[in-house]
Amino acid sequence: MNPSPAKYARPVILLHWIMALLIIGLYAIGLSVDSFDKPLRPTIVNFHALFGLLLLLLLGLRVIARRSNASPVFPTSMGPLFQRAATVGHGVLYLLMAATPLAGIPTFLFRGRALNFGLFAIPSPFEANRDVAHQFGEIHELLAHLLIATVVAHVLVALYHQLVLRDGILQRIKP
Repeated sequence: MNPSPAKYARPVILLHWIMALLIIGLYAIGLSVDSFDKPLRPTIVNFHALFGLLLLLLLGLRVIARRSNASPVFPTSMGPLFQRAATVGHGVLYLLMAATPLAGIPTFLFRGRALNFGLFAIPSPFEANRDVAHQFGEIHELLAHLLIATVVAHVLVALYHQLVLRDGILQRIKP
């Protein structure tokens, strides 16, 4: 394992961009589900749940890939405080990428619906309970908003590095 590669390992880069698109798509669907025709909504919510589970799976693979490969060092222009801020920021992103779908699972299950995988369905182990589903739904929604806000901050900081500091930090994650 190279102690200080110039960029992240290929699997980490691939997972980064796939997950970025998935998060944006999940957020857009979550915000717009009520705009779909009522008979179509359960299918949309089911797809949202399935892709949320996919996000969790990809996150697990990403953590394994990150731990299995050395990360590039920060640019020398970044002082220790900014390096620490970057590390904490990434930690918050990972935490929210896990917490958001984890809060969505009980939201879905307490609606009493089966998770339909197409070829088979997994029934909810819980009785439908609108109040509990609503509470978890509120938590899930708040976490989704926090995740998107953190993603936006992440993108803005990356653009600042690219356009203002010109320190080449985006080269580390470029496909």
